[in-house]
Amino acid sequence: MKHFLLIHGSWHGAWCWFKIVPRLSAHGTVAAVNLPGRGRDPAAAHTVDLDTMVAAAERHLPAEGRTTIVVHSRYGIVASVLAERHPDRIERVIYLASFMLPDGDSVAKWGQTDTASLILPNMDINMTELWDWLRPEAYREALYADCGEDDVALANALLCREPMRPAGEKLVLTGGRYGLVPRAYIRLTEDMAVSLDLQDRLIEASPPDRVESIAASHSAYFSQPDKLTETIVSLARV
Repeated sequence: MKHFLLIHGSWHGAWCWFKIVPRLSAHGTVAAVNLPGRGRDPAAAHTVDLDTMVAAAERHLPAEGRTTIVVHSRYGIVASVLAERHPDRIERVIYLASFMLPDGDSVAKWGQTDTASLILPNMDINMTELWDWLRPEAYREALYADCGEDDVALANALLCREPMRPAGEKLVLTGGRYGLVPRAYIRLTEDMAVSLDLQDRLIEASPPDRVESIAASHSAYFSQPDKLTETIVSLARV
């Protein structure tokens, strides 16, 4: 039986997968991590770095067997570090409109090149407490353009400030470890947070072995849970 680990993106928590977990559970066991600084895992933003986030996700890798990781948006970097550290425990990483970065690069480096994104023009940054925050008036257009009102209301109640230190950290990835883990990418063609242009440039810079596309905005786990689950299951087949 397959084991899936779901890793959320910026400002969200494990809650954002609430439609995917029951659907994916028909195909294996499923864990959804709360990265530090949100939900039941509170932490001051300035204390959270990439290692802290990776350690939280590592606890959801079973001691035996291999895990298929599905990762959204900014925290492709967490999945990539997990693959570098545990290539023998990860069956595949599926990046969902996610930062699938080459060795030596950072989210900050790539994010500032995404001129089609609505994130940077609508983001507040606190350099004293080291967090960033998307202004609520931008939620709908940037993150949830094709989502229902119930989903948007849930997000408005639960989105939180994001620890910003991990975004500036450069990844160290090697061909002999990270390079051994199969990777797939799901393009979200209507995405205004991680634009399609950036997604395609990431794919070109660090080619995965499989690519699929869904005509959805940034939060396909809300707007198209059946299609997203179907695509994950298809890509998880080795």
